[in-house]
Amino acid sequence: MDVKEIRDALHRIQMEYVEMPEMKLTLRQTGRLFNLSADACSVALATLVDVGFLVQSRDGAFLRSDGMLRAKPVPPAFLRASSRSA
Repeated sequence: MDVKEIRDALHRIQMEYVEMPEMKLTLRQTGRLFNLSADACSVALATLVDVGFLVQSRDGAFLRSDGMLRAKPVPPAFLRASSRSA
């Protein structure tokens, strides 16, 4: 799995959810929409859930967190740290 692919996926997914805050996508739909590998998509979505930007609903779909006005994009420092560990 390419670290650049994950970094790009994080950015693209966040920007779409910023533009369309009501968006609700499954893992598979996200992968298709952004043309991502299953691994990169899973890592990106899990990261966005971990930082509180997204939540996963009971049906498995990902949507902006209830605190979406307080949620912040993944900080660049986190992305740099992730690239060193991969």
